[in-house]
Amino acid sequence: METTTSALPERVLYLCACVAWAAKGDLEHLETVVPQALDHGVTINELKDAFAQLYAYAGFPRSLNALGVLEKILEECTKGQCTMYKGKIVQWTEGKPFVRPAVWDDAGEALRTGTAMQTRDEGGTPWDYTFCPQADYYMKSHLFGDIYASDQLTPAVRELVTVAALSAMDGVTPQFEGHKECAVFMGNTPEQVAELCRWLSHVMNAE
Repeated sequence: METTTSALPERVLYLCACVAWAAKGDLEHLETVVPQALDHGVTINELKDAFAQLYAYAGFPRSLNALGVLEKILEECTKGQCTMYKGKIVQWTEGKPFVRPAVWDDAGEALRTGTAMQTRDEGGTPWDYTFCPQADYYMKSHLFGDIYASDQLTPAVRELVTVAALSAMDGVTPQFEGHKECAVFMGNTPEQVAELCRWLSHVMNAE
C-alpha cells in the first residue's frame, strides 16, 4: 500500500484501511494491512477498539473475524522489547491500557451520555427514532453511550472509522453519506473526510 500526503495523519488512514477491509470481509487484505498499520504507529489497543466498534455496523461475524486476524498476527510475533514479525524487527505498541468505562455499570448514565453524544454527532439536533423505540434506545444507550465511552479513540476518529466501514459495504449509501457529515460535526474538516474517502477508494481498488 503506498503512502500519501494528507491532512490526516498516516496512522489514522491506516487504521481506517484496516476497518474498511474488515467491514468488506476480506481477511487476506486485512492480514496485509494490519502489520502496516502497526508499523505506522497505530496501537494494538486502538485496533482492538476499532474492530470491536465495527460490530455495530457490519455485525459480530466480521468484527470477530477482524479481531481474530489481529490475534493471529500477534501470536506469530516473538515477545520482547522489539518484536519479530515474519523475520523483521518491529516496534509495535500496546498503547494505553483499556479501562472499563464506568457507564457500563449505569444504564441510565449510558443513556444520558449517549443521547448527548448522538446529538453532537447530528450537529446539535436531537435525533429521536420514534418509528422504532428499540432501535432508538440501542443507538443512544449502547452505540453512543457504551461504545463511545471507551477512551481508546477520540469521537473524531470514531466517526472516521465508521465512514471507513460504510465505504466498504454495499447497500448503505444513506448511512455512508450521513456519517460523512457526522464526521465533520465530531471535529474533522470536510477536507479531511474527503481525503479519507479518496484514499480508501484508491487503496480498495488498487488491484
